[in-house]
Amino acid sequence: MTTGSENVPSEYQELLDELENDTKPLPSPKEGVLRLSIRGNVFRKTANNYEEELDTDAVKGVIVKSAPISRTYYAGEYVAGKNKPPTCWSADTGTGKPSTDVSTDNVQSVACFDCKQNIKGSGVGQTRACRYQQRVAVLLANEEGAIVCDEVYQLQLPATSLFGKDKQKMSMQTYARFLNNQEKPVPLAALLTEIRFDKESVTPKLFFKPIRVLEEEEIKLAKQMQTDPNTGKLVTLTVTPKEETYSDVDNVFDVVEGEGVYVKTL
Repeated sequence: MTTGSENVPSEYQELLDELENDTKPLPSPKEGVLRLSIRGNVFRKTANNYEEELDTDAVKGVIVKSAPISRTYYAGEYVAGKNKPPTCWSADTGTGKPSTDVSTDNVQSVACFDCKQNIKGSGVGQTRACRYQQRVAVLLANEEGAIVCDEVYQLQLPATSLFGKDKQKMSMQTYARFLNNQEKPVPLAALLTEIRFDKESVTPKLFFKPIRVLEEEEIKLAKQMQTDPNTGKLVTLTVTPKEETYSDVDNVFDVVEGEGVYVKTL
């Protein structure tokens, strides 16, 4: 079932206003980072040393938050299982520059647009060595398609899932524009979204489809987890020499005021 602006509950904005003023305590922090991986065209739930493969080509959930689109460049060849920080990166491509915490020795260019790592062919084949990505935070639906659990998963979207013009298989940016162009735009965090693998793609590629507007209790849960500081930590990329750390961000869709998913046209 798809949704359009005609399905938005009339009391939706009143509910959001009520939740904005809700001062009840947030959930206590959880141990470990929950991740939804798409390695090998398979959805995998991972946490610490535990991994569960999901026997499905699609999952349903609510995208409650995201960081700006980022870029990362790794020098040398990829080694499976080896975790190392990128050589050069931009935590927000909107700046057009490497992050200020990239060491002088590792900065590839003062501006990303004319960087040698941003040229087709600088990576494998005709790819670019410096790659786009975006982290989003997702509340997964249960088998019945309902949002009942407050476990938030980090999902890292590759460039193939971010950009594209196919309106039948919408990328993240196309999906955002689709919602933005509705007569009555709906916040992404108020929608149940289907996230599906594009089986015609050799490399992992996801596309997005709206299923329905959330019920009142689901909206309350989504809003609560959206404002949880731990959700901000899941999606924001900063890099230190030996480990990854995070800082809180409050990013929004162009279409609504308040928190949601960050969308920027490059």
